[in-house]
Formats: sequence, structure tokens, C-alpha cells
Amino acid sequence: MAKEHWAEPDDLLLQRERSTGRAIMGWLTGTLIFAGVMALLLHFADLAEFLAVLRAANPLWILAALSCQMATYACAAAVWQVVTRRAGYPLDLRDLLKLAVMELFANQAIPTGGLSGSLLVARGLVRRQIPSAIAVTALLIAALSYYAAYFLMAALAFALLWSTGDLSGTWALLSIIFAAIIVVMTTCLVAVTVSKGRWIPRRLLQRPVVARLAKALEQVRTDMVSSPGMLGITIFLQLAIFVLDATTLWLAIYALGTSIAVSPAFLAFVLASVVATVSPIPLGLGSFEGGCVAVLHLFGVSIEVALAATLIFRGLSFWIPMLPGMWLTHREAQADL
Repeated sequence: MAKEHWAEPDDLLLQRERSTGRAIMGWLTGTLIFAGVMALLLHFADLAEFLAVLRAANPLWILAALSCQMATYACAAAVWQVVTRRAGYPLDLRDLLKLAVMELFANQAIPTGGLSGSLLVARGLVRRQIPSAIAVTALLIAALSYYAAYFLMAALAFALLWSTGDLSGTWALLSIIFAAIIVVMTTCLVAVTVSKGRWIPRRLLQRPVVARLAKALEQVRTDMVSSPGMLGITIFLQLAIFVLDATTLWLAIYALGTSIAVSPAFLAFVLASVVATVSPIPLGLGSFEGGCVAVLHLFGVSIEVALAATLIFRGLSFWIPMLPGMWLTHREAQADL
């Protein structure tokens, strides 16, 4: 069987050249904002105590937190595995784990709202003998289930915040903006899926990668996308990722010698994610950290511990995976040659 190609090398090169400038500007902007937020938080914190808290971190609990993060990649890979297996193309979960790490790296290295990571995963699935139509179907189901799970987790978080009497006007406004963003994104995904790409603007279709995406969308398995069983399983896996992320933050706090209930850690993670989603800051750098520290401090955690736990969480979930992600992406690219 002839091997399918998601995008020709020239197309990828052109896309990479056009996105490099935006990526660099995004990283510079995010880094500057992150540095500013860190400086502000450290202004309110006792630097000596903050460093003492970090030095006292229990490595065993940090290792447990790292294990939770590794489990998130397994859940992400399982979403694609469920779809491809239902379509008759079973894949090994360990192989898909590599794609999960590569997707995270691509989304962080080239901030494009998740598009760069999705394209990388699509190419990886096609390279593993998955038809492009099934690859796009897997990505659509993953995106729809993610937005559904995100909406459910955010709704639960805002409900818990309301029950504690801490739902201020600012949080209420953020909840409305967030809900609007999720509804718009989900509606666009459903519209593109139902129309099988016919609603994509002609201006976008002039781009080679988008044109190939539109062609693949014509063959999308709408029966799988609309399957309640398929969506139920994938939404459950996406919910598990949110729970594992929140548990990672809770374990980071516990590693610093502070014991809190699970609900404050869950609220801090989800609400900080909402802040990062609503804010225009690339990669959520600074906005996530500021939101997470603020919520944890609201529930009685000292600023020093809250900041240290947030930085540990971001290190495990954001920074540490960058190196293996870059290495795996390089290997994948070499295999395509």
C-alpha cells in the first residue's frame, strides 16, 4: 500500500518559516510577562523562606507527582488509540506515548493554539499506516472530548468556588468569557466536522496544509465522531488528565510539607488554567502561575509554598518534557526522510 503523506516537505518548510517569527515573539512576550509576574510574587513573598521551602521538598513526593504527569501522556495516547482501534487500525500505546510528548513539545515550541501539535500527531499517525481520514477523525474526537471535559471541570470548579462564597465579580466574568470561548471553539469544530471542511474560508484553503486538511475532512468518519460510546470513553480519558494534573499540583504542595485538602488544589489548577485560556499571553506564561498562586493563597496556603508548588508543577508539566519532546520530534523527522 502506498504511504500517505500529511504534508510535503516544501509545505512544512514554508509553514515553519512563516511561524518562526511568531513563535519567537510569542516566547519573548511570554517570558517577559512570566519574569514580571515572578518578580511581583517574590515581592510579596519572603525570598529566604521561599528558598528554604524549595530546599526542603521531599523527593519521593516529587517523584509521585512526576508519575502522575507521565500518566497524563498515557491518557492522551489512549484517546487516539481508542479511535484508531475502533476504525480497525490498532496501535501500540507505547508508540503513541511518543506522539503525546511530541505534541506537547510542538505546542510549546510553536504557540499556534494547538495546531502545530495536532499537525505533528496527524503526520505521526499517517506514518504509522493510519489513513489520513482516520487520523483527522482521531484529532477531531480528541479536540471535542477535550473541550467537553474542560467545560465540565471548569463548571465544577466555579460551582465549588460559588459554594465557598469566594466567587467574586472578577471570577464570574472570567467564567462567562471562558464559557463563550469553549462554546465558540466547540461550535466551530462541530461545524467543520458536519460540513466535512466545506465551511473553511477560501482564504485559508490557499494554504497547502489547510487544503490537505480540508481534503482529509471530506472523508471524516462522522459516525465515529457522533458516537455516544466513543465520545463517552474519550471524555472520560480527558477528565482523567485534568484529575491527574490537579493531583500533580496537590502532591507538589504535599512535598513541600504543607497538607491541604484535594479540592483547593483542584480549584487552583482548573481556575489557573481558565485564566491562562482567557488571557492573550502566549503559553499562559505568568498568567497561569499568578492565578494558581492567588487561588492557593485564597485557601490559606502561604505565598512561598504556593509559588514553590506552582513552579514545581510547571516544571514537571511544562519545562521538563521539552527536552525529550525535542529529541523524539527530531527522530520522527529523521524517520520521514
